[in-house]
Amino acid sequence: MKPTSEDSCSSNEFFSPPLWRQRRAFIQDILNQHNIETIIDYGCGEAAVLSFLISATENKLTKIAGIDIDPKVLQEAVERCLPYKSDFEQLRPRPLVIDIYQGSVGVADDRLKNYQAIVCSEVIEHVYPDVLDAFLELTLGVYHPKVLIVTTPNGEYNVNFPDLKYNTPESIFRHDDHKFEWTRKEFESWCEEGAKKYNYNTAYHGIGLLHQKYDQLENGHCTQACVFTRATDFVLLPSDQTHGTPHHLIKHIEFPYYNGETPPRDKIIEELEHYIEALCKADSYINQEPSKGFQMQDSDRQQQQQHTDLDITIVDWESFDLSKYDTQQSEQPTPDIYTTTSPTHTPIHISISSLWSILRLQHICGSQENMVDILKSADRDYFQIMDGDTTIVVSKSFDWEEEDGESVKSFSSREDW
Repeated sequence: MKPTSEDSCSSNEFFSPPLWRQRRAFIQDILNQHNIETIIDYGCGEAAVLSFLISATENKLTKIAGIDIDPKVLQEAVERCLPYKSDFEQLRPRPLVIDIYQGSVGVADDRLKNYQAIVCSEVIEHVYPDVLDAFLELTLGVYHPKVLIVTTPNGEYNVNFPDLKYNTPESIFRHDDHKFEWTRKEFESWCEEGAKKYNYNTAYHGIGLLHQKYDQLENGHCTQACVFTRATDFVLLPSDQTHGTPHHLIKHIEFPYYNGETPPRDKIIEELEHYIEALCKADSYINQEPSKGFQMQDSDRQQQQQHTDLDITIVDWESFDLSKYDTQQSEQPTPDIYTTTSPTHTPIHISISSLWSILRLQHICGSQENMVDILKSADRDYFQIMDGDTTIVVSKSFDWEEEDGESVKSFSSREDW
């Protein structure tokens, strides 16, 4: 199954960001809204979505399962999901296990029960009618997750791709393996039938508009999505029915994670100050020496491209891209701000989420709220928390010094604490 198949439609226009990235961001947002910790990628293919969900900083997932019937794509899925070297060097703040199964999405397996969410992205249009007929009964009726996310091509949007010859006798689908491409009405009719039967609420979304056609909504979006959420007043009666374990477990993967003792509070404060200082120096360096920058080595560039291809965000403090924190070049400023001063005491803004994205701080603080509370208790005269706990105003200037370059370019964890 190719979850990005419609992205390759012949067109002189394009999606920005790419359609596959918009879909993954949508899925991630929904999972975070519902505080999902366990999930099944239903029809995972080569793990294009599953591998995206591995990020330690983007979600709270601790258990993921992927299932697909094609053994060839599952081998690629396993490779995409194995821990990198950096996963052993920069430990996750929580455990993560991944189980990858070979089997039909039309067959139940008891091991897939009790997951909080199921994601089925660009899959249903590939399955045969008998599997499609059983899909909602299996996902909503047997597995009964808190959330089910289904995305599928919106056939009406094909009018934007001339080669597909939409609404003509010669019309074709976006991918030669598609069995159908539903209109929005057809998709909603299918979803509502299952939602009513199994007591779920539905919310419909559109994903992806062609570049410079953002105001053309008469045919909807390129991808259509339904988010099923289990009704809160519904009680699932216990059942003695079992389905066995027909799927073949291809690979069980466990990621290393941080389970060390929490340092004393004063040491946590020292580490917080260390990273705040490093971020301030980084900002100062970029603003004072924009011509220097950080040149990426070929090996690093190749490694970064590999990570980009797999859609996994891996933070390597040894080659950390400080331009991420240069708000002068930021395309979309965020209201969540850390503020410090340059040597001329001009305010410089750095997102508080950037500080929290440092895994070491997640290890020792436990939660972003706790990190803010610790900063409040630090009682330092050179910074003040403002704007509803989203902003720190730092009055102290941290100058960039050439001989101190490595401390700015590398925010290494202070394991000696």
